[in-house]
Amino acid sequence: MAALYTKTGDTGRASTLTRQNIPKNSPIFELLGTLDELISSLGVARKETADLEDVLVQIQTDLLGISGELAGGKKYASPERIAQLERAIDSACEGAASFEGFVLPGQTAGGAALDVARTVARRAERCAVAASQTGGITRDMLAWLNRLSDLLYALARLCDRSGGSVAAPARTAMGSDGFCRKAVALCEAVQQHAAAHGVRVVTAVCDAGGNPVAMLRADDAFIASVDIAMNKAFTSVSLKMTTEELGKLAQPGESLYGIQFTNNGRIVIFGGGVPLTEDGVIVGGFGVSGGSAAEDTAFGNFAKEFYEKELR
Repeated sequence: MAALYTKTGDTGRASTLTRQNIPKNSPIFELLGTLDELISSLGVARKETADLEDVLVQIQTDLLGISGELAGGKKYASPERIAQLERAIDSACEGAASFEGFVLPGQTAGGAALDVARTVARRAERCAVAASQTGGITRDMLAWLNRLSDLLYALARLCDRSGGSVAAPARTAMGSDGFCRKAVALCEAVQQHAAAHGVRVVTAVCDAGGNPVAMLRADDAFIASVDIAMNKAFTSVSLKMTTEELGKLAQPGESLYGIQFTNNGRIVIFGGGVPLTEDGVIVGGFGVSGGSAAEDTAFGNFAKEFYEKELR
């Protein structure tokens, strides 16, 4: 097994995809580190607010997407994601009724944990403003971070008012009716299945709109497999078929020949991507990468069967 330490940061400098060999106390690393702290704080909050598991997992997943954008990856923050947070805030406020003035945290364990996460979110927003002075921070990202702390405040008050038990409307305000929890469970199940066959893989799930929901990477799995797995999930949803099926239709002379060159290269035409369905309706997509084409196809088929039998 590869060593956890790389020694590349021993000089106090590090790099992202778009920023090379910069000090670790640079504004961008302050922001990335604070977002990492926020994700961990939400992990603690999840253990104190079981009823909010789905919405907090969704927030953690979104924070990973935001961090990826900051590190030089694809744009993640968007007006649609801001609107999603606003709907969640409105729903939580309806459940918590009115609240004014200063609040002394600690009325419930769940509310206290969410208040800690809220303060970290506010610090992340301040770090983002500082980092924006050197570029690379979009207005959508700043707005999203601002809404996030508002949502955590509203959820904390909702927990305090309800004594820690949160009603269903607030739990599903992020558009997550349990799918986030299922996505994580599915990724973990396929990871275990692949490991039993001696293969290290990346597993990914997207929702019905092709948006990332969950991703897990086994230790020492190929870095390239992260993008491939996520694109397999996207492909299976966007074309409503497995990537293995698509591969046959994309051969020379077949009806979809050349489709892999569309959608900015996100279409994958080899096995490992499968649509996830409930009652005949596609609710998301799953992708796995790291093994041979035959192994990934088998792992994808296992995922589809596991989802239908164990997670519906």
